[in-house]
Amino acid sequence: MRMLLAAYPARLRRKHGAELIETMAEMAGPGGRVTRGERQQLVLDGLRERFRPPTRRPLAVVAAVLALLIGGAFGAAVGSWLGTLGYADLPDVRSALAQPGVSSNSNHYVYADGTVPAGTDLRRAVEATSQRLAADGWTTGPVISGDGSDGVLANLHFAAENADVRLDVYAYPDAGGQPAITIAGWPKRPASYLPLTVAGVLLGLLAGWLIGVALSHRIQAARRPKLSSLLTATGLLLVIPSAIGFLASLVRYLTIADPLGTGELVHAQGFAFGPTIDLLRALDLGEGWYLTPSDFQQLPLFGFALIAIAAILARPNREHRAVA
Repeated sequence: MRMLLAAYPARLRRKHGAELIETMAEMAGPGGRVTRGERQQLVLDGLRERFRPPTRRPLAVVAAVLALLIGGAFGAAVGSWLGTLGYADLPDVRSALAQPGVSSNSNHYVYADGTVPAGTDLRRAVEATSQRLAADGWTTGPVISGDGSDGVLANLHFAAENADVRLDVYAYPDAGGQPAITIAGWPKRPASYLPLTVAGVLLGLLAGWLIGVALSHRIQAARRPKLSSLLTATGLLLVIPSAIGFLASLVRYLTIADPLGTGELVHAQGFAFGPTIDLLRALDLGEGWYLTPSDFQQLPLFGFALIAIAAILARPNREHRAVA
């Protein structure tokens, strides 16, 4: 019976534990055994109570809905981060450049640039780079001229890819006026990425609603509900911008067919829960704005900490402490 009782939320076990045990004992009868159908009904009743928000408390319902959405966003972040574990290793692409210069590699991003030899036609230099990549097994696209109307400096560019990695190759005058070629690369999404992300969303929605409902009931029964409510509201407000920013970045990553910059990766530097620099730049917030991607990574830490403190402070009133 104790195991069946565990299906009910703690608030009901504290207040009506004795009544629940008495009801189960009556259902068990002289033989002391509850039938399978009765056990299932008891479990379903308990789970139903776990999902039920406080009645006639619209703000509690709003908080539970916000917790649901935040949970879904956080679950998506966890699922997509797990999906990045299937990213392919990035190759060294400096050999495709005639005169390689600066290069850098991270787990999910590779960059290399090089100058064009003096007197060399820029288009021929780009085509030579394309031929070197093709010789190394890359599938290269056509060389395209950009006039700067897309927000990028006038350039020549083409894409190259293999089964696991995408490269963008651009040639344009650098700050000193000497032509340069840059190669930026990032891994393609593995087949497991989307299923893991969807699974994370579903689990996050479930956990978010259950946590939001449980916290709402706990605050309702608290001795100092106003303080806990204020801390919870403040915590939710701190987390919401990062949740929205991450979801918007995730949508861009899943839908943009021709990325530029970092490939729109949402976890370029490990686990992330906030907007990417690509999203901020797309919204004209990337330069000179007072919040950066790292700031959005910090906000949820403070927000979740405040919500945890609110839950700790929300101790039940004496009338809610009838022990099972």
